[in-house]
Amino acid sequence: MTTPPPRTRLGVAPEQWADLWTGTRAIAPLMPGAVVFGMAFGALVQVVGLPGWLAPYASSTVTAGASQIAIVEALRQGAPAIIAIVTALVINARLALYSAALAPIFAPFPLRWRLALAYLMTDQSAAVSSFEAERWPDPVRRRWFILGVSGPFVGVWILGTAAGVVLGPVIPESWQIGFIVPLMFIAVLVPGLRAWPSVAAAGISVAVVLALKDLPYGLNVLAGALTGFALGSLVPERPRRPRGEVPPQAVPEAGDP
Repeated sequence: MTTPPPRTRLGVAPEQWADLWTGTRAIAPLMPGAVVFGMAFGALVQVVGLPGWLAPYASSTVTAGASQIAIVEALRQGAPAIIAIVTALVINARLALYSAALAPIFAPFPLRWRLALAYLMTDQSAAVSSFEAERWPDPVRRRWFILGVSGPFVGVWILGTAAGVVLGPVIPESWQIGFIVPLMFIAVLVPGLRAWPSVAAAGISVAVVLALKDLPYGLNVLAGALTGFALGSLVPERPRRPRGEVPPQAVPEAGDP
């Protein structure tokens, strides 16, 4: 007697739904930050006087909060469009590093899956996907897990942006200025602070941004990002020592007392 195939929902097997839900649970602790960051962007769009619909539209097409805020801030200061665009492109250059890390993880996926998941990828979902990929050797289960990581996270980001548009006028202006900039730098820098070159690039970028704070049109952010990328790439990678391994200088040589 043959076993009947498992019942599917919307053409998706129960195992894939379970994998998707596992991915959503893995990213869930980071979702409140996405909501708050989205609200900051939506409120900023309102403060600048841009159409409210532009905020959720930008969040669903650009899907990169730091560069979205950088563009709006540059426009608010009257910067030429080319400066706003170049600043956003420099900030988003980190996505090239993510693509290099995720390429072998995505390699077994069909083209439509690679394109869809790349479109949904953010700093946070890229980090979670990279850390958890080894637990999912089956490519089918892995892609559903990554969809669970990235899809709902982008969804709450867009909803947070829409909420910011609605609530923007009732949020004190001091709050908007107070937490938009720190969140922007946290979103850009924290996921990459895992090696000496990235730590150096972050420190240099922040120092340059603060030192050149009087530059017009937000050019200090552009200068800080470029300087951090350039000088951080010159910092050598320090090899990691396995946990419990004794440093070479701590091992006594033959003949030592």
